[in-house]
Amino acid sequence: MPTTVTRWNPFTEIERIWPRDLFSGDFFGRLRPGGELAVEWSPRCDVTENDNAIVVHAEIPGVEAKDVTITVEGSELLLRGEKQSEKKEEKEGRTYSERFFGSFERAIAIPEGVDASKIEAKMKDGVLEVRVPRPAASKPGAKKIEIKVN
Repeated sequence: MPTTVTRWNPFTEIERIWPRDLFSGDFFGRLRPGGELAVEWSPRCDVTENDNAIVVHAEIPGVEAKDVTITVEGSELLLRGEKQSEKKEEKEGRTYSERFFGSFERAIAIPEGVDASKIEAKMKDGVLEVRVPRPAASKPGAKKIEIKVN
């Protein structure tokens, strides 16, 4: 089946959402009660695997370990938390203040049958490291299959 290539036009995208969504609060982010802007944020994650474990490195600068929850639900490792930061600068009689509040959730696929009690997590310099040991049944490795002859 042939592929159709279409040139993207940013003005077409604006026309599509205008004026319904442009001023509704969802175009730039969601407004919380009180008029604060809630920005969607998700930590960047690197997932690596070896024979014994799956290792997740999540970048969550400015978030303390006590504000992060790690759970296993079925075949997903869920990282949840809340990021809060405030920046205030005063120069030449002017004050610049910026606040950011937002919860995050990141789901990472893991093999079925992981023993959640053996998962280890540590945090250093804004990077969360989670080690998920592989269940014995999912460990990679060469397995010789015997061929039966009749």
